[in-house]
Amino acid sequence: MGGRGASLTWLVVLAAVLLGVLALYFSWNNGTAQARVTGDFLILAAALTAGISCSRAARRGENAQAWSLLSVAAFTWAAGQGIWTFFGLTNNNQYPFPSIADALFLAYSVPAAAALFSFKRPDRTTKVGWFRAALDASVIAGSVLAISWYTALGPALSSDGDFLTVLVSAAYPVVDVVMTSLVLVLAMRRQPGERLPWLCFGSGLLALTITDSTYIRLTFDGVTGVTGSPLALGWIGAFLLIALAPMVPYAQKPQPERKAFALALELLPYAPILVALVVVAGPHVQELGTFLLVVARTTVVLILIRQVLIVVQNITLTTGLEQEVAARTADLEGLGAIVNSSTDAIMSTTSEGIITSWNPGAERQYGYPAAEAIGRDIRILLPQGGSDGTEETLQRLRESLDAMNFETEHVRKDGTVIPVSVTVSPIQKDGNLRGIAVIARDITLPRAAENELKAARTAALEASRLKSEFLATMSHEIRTPMNGVVGLTALLLDTPLDETQKQYAEGVKGAGEALLALINDILDFSKLEAGKVELDLRPFDPRLLVEEVAGLLAEPAQAKRLELIAYCEPDLPSRLVGDSGRIRQILLNLASNAVKFTAAGEVAIRIKTETRDATPESTAMVCFEVRDTGIGIEPTQHARLFESFSQADASTTRRYGGTGLGLAICNRLTAAMTGEIGMRSVPGEGSTFWFRIPLPVAPPSTDPLPTADFLTGMRALVVDDNATNRLVLESQLRSWRLKPDAVPDARTALARTREAAQRGEPYDLAVLDLCMPGTNGLELARAIKADPVLASIELIMLTSTMQVKGSEILDAGVREWLMKPVRSSEFYNRLIRLMSTSARRPPAERLTAMTNAALRERAASGSSNRGLARGRLLVVEDNEVNQLVARSTVAKLGFAVDVVADGAEAVASVGKMQYDAVLMDCHMPVMDGFEATGIIRRREDGNKRLPIIAMTAGALDGDRERCLAAGMDDYLAKPVDPAELEAVLARWVPDQATRFLPGQPLAVTGGQPSTTSGHPRQVLDGNRLAILRDLGPADGMGLLPAAAEAFRKDVLERIASLHQAVNDDDGPALARTAHALRGAAANIGATTAAALCGEIEALGSTGEPGGALQLLSRLEAELADVNIELLQVLDGAP
Repeated sequence: MGGRGASLTWLVVLAAVLLGVLALYFSWNNGTAQARVTGDFLILAAALTAGISCSRAARRGENAQAWSLLSVAAFTWAAGQGIWTFFGLTNNNQYPFPSIADALFLAYSVPAAAALFSFKRPDRTTKVGWFRAALDASVIAGSVLAISWYTALGPALSSDGDFLTVLVSAAYPVVDVVMTSLVLVLAMRRQPGERLPWLCFGSGLLALTITDSTYIRLTFDGVTGVTGSPLALGWIGAFLLIALAPMVPYAQKPQPERKAFALALELLPYAPILVALVVVAGPHVQELGTFLLVVARTTVVLILIRQVLIVVQNITLTTGLEQEVAARTADLEGLGAIVNSSTDAIMSTTSEGIITSWNPGAERQYGYPAAEAIGRDIRILLPQGGSDGTEETLQRLRESLDAMNFETEHVRKDGTVIPVSVTVSPIQKDGNLRGIAVIARDITLPRAAENELKAARTAALEASRLKSEFLATMSHEIRTPMNGVVGLTALLLDTPLDETQKQYAEGVKGAGEALLALINDILDFSKLEAGKVELDLRPFDPRLLVEEVAGLLAEPAQAKRLELIAYCEPDLPSRLVGDSGRIRQILLNLASNAVKFTAAGEVAIRIKTETRDATPESTAMVCFEVRDTGIGIEPTQHARLFESFSQADASTTRRYGGTGLGLAICNRLTAAMTGEIGMRSVPGEGSTFWFRIPLPVAPPSTDPLPTADFLTGMRALVVDDNATNRLVLESQLRSWRLKPDAVPDARTALARTREAAQRGEPYDLAVLDLCMPGTNGLELARAIKADPVLASIELIMLTSTMQVKGSEILDAGVREWLMKPVRSSEFYNRLIRLMSTSARRPPAERLTAMTNAALRERAASGSSNRGLARGRLLVVEDNEVNQLVARSTVAKLGFAVDVVADGAEAVASVGKMQYDAVLMDCHMPVMDGFEATGIIRRREDGNKRLPIIAMTAGALDGDRERCLAAGMDDYLAKPVDPAELEAVLARWVPDQATRFLPGQPLAVTGGQPSTTSGHPRQVLDGNRLAILRDLGPADGMGLLPAAAEAFRKDVLERIASLHQAVNDDDGPALARTAHALRGAAANIGATTAAALCGEIEALGSTGEPGGALQLLSRLEAELADVNIELLQVLDGAP
């Protein structure tokens, strides 16, 4: 369209230029013979061009008849022009009038008029519109006739010529009047998109009629040779416009009629009247007086203004109405199209239920044609004998006028009953129910699909139940012998074995643990698929968690010579609330994968918080990351990596092993904790797996923790070739308020320490990596200690290999060393021990464990018969191998143990002996564990509850609930992990102030702890002692020696202060001192001493210090026992 428009523009420009040149030519050569010949031929060419253009338009199809008639009219006129030209050439430019040429000039009007009527007429023209068009035509024709009569027709009829001359002379004005009227009237009623083509050929026809009228007028005036004058431009321009009309494209989209154009159309009939008035009355104006002339002109102007205003007002009103009607009509047509094309049955009824409309969808759905359905009651669609709720529905619609949705059944014409979903909407008028609109959808297929879905769900639930039963059974059958394999192998490894035997036993243990891990993966995945995983939300220490994971992977990482780094960001909260077991499971899975798929380099485990300044009771977004320098993963494998039974490369299954369930389990566990999991990887460079979980922040622990304010401000130097290690160690030291620097090698370290010493800012501490390229850590330590300026720097060595002897490290001047990965807590405790005993500190501040020889002799002499028995347990187990494992494991934990084979024997044993706890198998012959537990609980009848701990090979969530529901207190899955067993026993069999020989009844005295000969009471809390050992270095003693020495030194001063407060009758002082000693005693595990301090504190707070003297004597005796017990523990006494 764009190219055609450009060509048309060039044609118009070219025609305008041509007409301009011809105008100049005819003006200069007006009336000459040459000009006449030129004008004749140019007019002939223009007429032929118009005819050819119209005939070509006729072949395009649209308005073909009209364009064909116009081409006939143009060729007819061209024939007359050809004869005219012949006369001019043969008669020395003399043209006879009238002649045969004039007949053809007039004859063209017949096909031209027919063509005007043949064009496509506007749609929706009303009778009034046609009458108005005829009236407009009459007004225009009358006005044009008046003008023609005055200019041409009148003179023609009154001339003295012969009849033929007068007839031909009169015919020209009559034809002109008819053609002008037709063009004006028909053009006024065209659509906006068709007006430009009509403007072209309508203007051409008007130009032709006006030129012909002028030609007649000039002929009467005796002017000849008009084709050689500028008048020739009228004929040439007329036919060029007609030729141009077929080339003008119709508008693709009809444009809305503009108001100005509408106004012009309405005023168009008045234009000929005005012209006629001027033409006819003009010559007689001078005959009127001045006053009458002014009044007449003013009256005419006012009439015209009034008429224009009327027309404007009418157009404004009608245009708005027409547009609104058109818009509403379009909306109704669109709505009708929607209704007719809908597959749903759409119908309307009267307020009484008589059908008034029925769409094609209703015809297809119910089988009733519209003609048959309309006028009938809608009840024809209701089943016979069914409940007819039509009246109720109508009544509800009348009352509420709200739409309703419901499902029911309808009957087709052939009697078939179909389920339908029905929407009923009221049609309102003035707030009253005028009718009802109904949409009914056949839901046969959706209903069938729903039934199939229900059946499939039922089948799936049944299959899931059967699978769960199968897994429970298989778990029990596999775990029972596995308990023997793993347990006996672990016990075997604790016995003296030669190297070959030890290797074989370790292989059996490893294979058993691998099989157990596979079983656990399958069970975990099954639980996750069934949505049966329950989270155990408890406070936990994230730093301890990451250190535990690193500790589990330390050995395989060292075996592959990998750098294993585990750390928490300093701003991570110290305690969080969550399922630490599940989080550990995810982190361990990701980290073990990293170790497995990394051949060289490092594996870094990091925990950070993405929520800054998280406070207790708020929620922090915690991110766990595992980064490795392993094989990496191709981008195409990322999407399916967390799918079930999927690994990045199938070959890795053969090379590294694994079920492909690990990451799928991690993904589902993370989702269960409302978190997300993902990864980043570059093949050949390594991968980073991460998961983010929102975790509430728990309040800080209330347990007293060792403090080391003296570390504040100490300068430390970290020497490690691994950048990540340097970053972690710097972060840890800075969080403990030291001032760390870090260097990558020994040479830089020596230079840095010497520069610091010269500046008068020597380093207090150096943390050295053992394995570094070039100069290793041992050589660097020797160099530092050999330099008198640097020798006072305390050294800690970090090593990832066991090939260096401790004596070599000590000889190099290193007093403390740690195995990688370094636990933050262990590093901190070693740091305290190292710097608190440093020669750089005053003796008064040292916390070294100094032993008092005299007190040691007293303790040794008075403790030869003291023991630390933990209690007696009853193991109920029918499998002989499992009996052996249980007996040995429990005995190894320090408990006396009895073993019975079934529930009946367990009931009998509990009735005869007193036990601290029962380990109960669930599935046994004669009487199972559930029944036995029920009998034991009924016999207790409100007495002290005996802890019963389930030991079962079942591993599904339902097994745990069943055990707890039966009255058991806790649950262990086989094979039983000794660490888990010890943790459970610690919960249910706490250390007591008084302990008796197994099997003897418990004697209770009035509030004061008593002892029985042969089994003295336990003075110190074993759990607290274990905590102090764990806080220290991995040498078995930890912080216990330093804490014990600090406590012993503090006791003497506190006892003296208590005596002074009692003597002075100073209650507040007594309460303060007792409170301080109470905390110290609790911290060391002296529970009885702490309780006595609490009683003394209460007396001081109530203002009765005098009553504390007896308690103070008991406290001194208790503290003496505590002191002796501490020495026994430190000496390793039994």
